[in-house]
Amino acid sequence: RSPLHVVESLNSLSVDIARAIDHDASIELWNRYRRGERDVFTRRLYTLKGQQTFDEIRRKYQAEAEFRAAVDRYCADFQNLPNEPPRNHPDNITSQTYTTS
Repeated sequence: RSPLHVVESLNSLSVDIARAIDHDASIELWNRYRRGERDVFTRRLYTLKGQQTFDEIRRKYQAEAEFRAAVDRYCADFQNLPNEPPRNHPDNITSQTYTTS
């Protein structure tokens, strides 16, 4: 598969993940986390369909080396964002876009 196809697949999965998260549960879990509870983000965050999506992504990550490499690159790029100075964008739109994705 082409790199473009892998990126499109990641983009599609990110949309699925966003739909899969129970918004009310995420607010509740963040509040609990801020109050000191740990391990609150295990399985409660996802809707039933969301959990199925999570499991599908996990299986795909384990089974497909090309997909795993693309995900790993995406995560590494994401983790490096705070360390990178804004390039040609004083408002740091690139970081904002990556963060919200």
